[in-house]
Amino acid sequence: MKIDFKTKSLNFAKAFWPLDAPARKRQIFWLKRAAIAFGLLLIVANLFSPARHDELELKEGDVSNHDIVAPFDFPVLKYPKELAAQQDSAEQNVLAIAYRSPEVDNKILGDVDRFLVKLSALREEDEYLAVKKKQLEGWGLKLSPATVNLLLALPELYPFQQGLHSICRQAVSTGILPLNDQQSLELGNQIVIRQPDQLLRTQVQDLATAQSLPLLLKIKSEQAFPKSAPLAQAAAEVASGLLVPNLNLDLQEVNNARALARHNVSLAVGQVAKGERLVEAYQKLDAPAAQKLYSLKMRLDEITLASRQGGWRYLLTLLSRLLALGFFLGILIIYLYRFRPEIFNNDSHLLLLASVILLTMLGGWAVLGQQRLSPYMIPAAVGPLIIGLIFDVTLGAVVAITGSLLLGVVTGFNFPLTVVMLASGAVAAFAARDLRGRLKFIVKSFLAISLINILAIAAVEYLRQAPAGQVKQALTLGPMNAALSVVLALVLLPVLEAVFRATTDYSLLELADPDQPLLKRLSLEAPGTFQHSLLVGNLAEAAALAIGANSLQARIMGYYHDAGKLAKPDYFIENQNTGINRHDGLAPKVSHLVLVSHVKDGVELAKKQRLPQLIVDAIAQHHGTTLSKYFYLKAVQTSEGGVLESDFRYPGPKPQSKEIGLVMLADVVEATVRSLKDHSTKRVRKVVRAIIAEKANQLELDESNLTLHELNLTGEAFMPVLTAVFHPRIEYPQTSLLEEKPR
Repeated sequence: MKIDFKTKSLNFAKAFWPLDAPARKRQIFWLKRAAIAFGLLLIVANLFSPARHDELELKEGDVSNHDIVAPFDFPVLKYPKELAAQQDSAEQNVLAIAYRSPEVDNKILGDVDRFLVKLSALREEDEYLAVKKKQLEGWGLKLSPATVNLLLALPELYPFQQGLHSICRQAVSTGILPLNDQQSLELGNQIVIRQPDQLLRTQVQDLATAQSLPLLLKIKSEQAFPKSAPLAQAAAEVASGLLVPNLNLDLQEVNNARALARHNVSLAVGQVAKGERLVEAYQKLDAPAAQKLYSLKMRLDEITLASRQGGWRYLLTLLSRLLALGFFLGILIIYLYRFRPEIFNNDSHLLLLASVILLTMLGGWAVLGQQRLSPYMIPAAVGPLIIGLIFDVTLGAVVAITGSLLLGVVTGFNFPLTVVMLASGAVAAFAARDLRGRLKFIVKSFLAISLINILAIAAVEYLRQAPAGQVKQALTLGPMNAALSVVLALVLLPVLEAVFRATTDYSLLELADPDQPLLKRLSLEAPGTFQHSLLVGNLAEAAALAIGANSLQARIMGYYHDAGKLAKPDYFIENQNTGINRHDGLAPKVSHLVLVSHVKDGVELAKKQRLPQLIVDAIAQHHGTTLSKYFYLKAVQTSEGGVLESDFRYPGPKPQSKEIGLVMLADVVEATVRSLKDHSTKRVRKVVRAIIAEKANQLELDESNLTLHELNLTGEAFMPVLTAVFHPRIEYPQTSLLEEKPR
């Protein structure tokens, strides 16, 4: 019996997927998006797959069953514990230096002397005790009432003066640090005090701090006045108010010096040359060989050069990377689904985005695969530049965030590199805004990306406390990265435009050239339509600028929206210069069909000329489902009945974007205002508002996302253009010069 495999396969497919047509279409829609996302993640995860070298896990005393040879030059790294111990030792050998100035000491002791002189003079003044107390409290020493009373009531001031002098001299002589106790502990055990004539190494614990000074003065005062607690308290309070730190020390400078000392500790103890035998087969590993294997493994992990081997370990690693990458790619997917459905629902646009992200990943892979290239040379700005030019700044910025996070994952969560890539990509996206000339694009993008690269690299290198020479070398990579990014964007942009039929401002500017075939034909074969289209483009551009839409798109859409009239130019009134109206002999329904046909003819003509899809959409949608009112009313008047309004409507669809909605309004406004006899500003404004209100009430703009506020701004933006073209003119009086006959 012959088995029909085709029939069985179809039956199995129907049983596996028993869906009706709309549900199946929806399921295919989501399967496509899942395939694009998963394919991108799988490629990126395998591009940067981590190294697996089981033979490098050998320890001292282990035996290898084969020789291991160095695949390239690499340094022999110190073990982490050994390196940390050496760094700690180097840090401890850096002593903090505090600077001491005799002028500061003399000033502090002079303040003590001046206080005592003032106190003695105050005691001798012939004033009420309350007045003297108020004056003493006003000297800013924050003395307690008991101390104030004691100082003014002492029978003899000399013992107090002697004790206070002794306390203050001892404290100043020992030294007072401008730190708190916690900060002093960070200095270590010893400190160097630099005086004009000598360097003195001192124990930190012997010095007072700004925090411990009051307690120290209290102890010294109790020693100076052992028999009088009130005098000891008074001396401690006065000394605390007069004494200030006399040692100058910059804790940040100390920390920087110690960090530099740690950084200057060499990470390596030697060098291995390419081809050197690291391990001999069947020989026990000694300590130097084990250290070389450890160094090779670290180097391979760092530069992601690894040969992949099978096994659960690799599979689990790959799955974890897919999850991490998928989490960050989800940011872009959620943004597109929630805020940019016109892109999410377009297969071509999604493939374009995926291709740009993949190109960014390939750039990172190419740079990281070269040991001599710095990671700062990854051209992270290319993707945001291209997306910003093709779509808009916002999407470019989101792509910058996504791309930098994805590269951050595959580079081992390298935070400094991620910060630099994010800054470069975000600024590139914003730099791509409103750039309508290639020279302007090159200069502005290069300068913006160079500047942000320099700032970001400087910031991360400073935070890493890198040496000055290394920072300077890294900063030179900023302009180099910017130049590479701009060149790659210029090279890739035309390719992506051609492959994915995308449209940038550069493509639109080329379409604005009057020598373009369609515009040339319009100017020669339908001059009235050509002039009308130019004015519609200018009106739409002015309105787009007013509401923040894409003004260049709106203008070019206006230029081409009536291209279909080239098929029958004489049937449109703006081209009828002979005074003969071809519709006079036609039935209203036929006239309507002729008028409506210019939409279909325009779409076919635009596709034939390979115009961008947004121009094709503008041609198809600029009339929406508007009623051809003139011919409809004419049909109603000439017919006995049976006239359907739907037979006299344009097929649509309604405008799907703000720019096309503006073209619709500009088209109707221009034609209506041109037909007016009264072109006064008041009359024109009234007509413009009425037309916009009518289109809104007819729900023709519901799918364009134009708000009522934007419609109001649109009407006001139309006015300057209309009044400039259709302004009232005055009749010039006859002059003698005009009436004079030629001799």
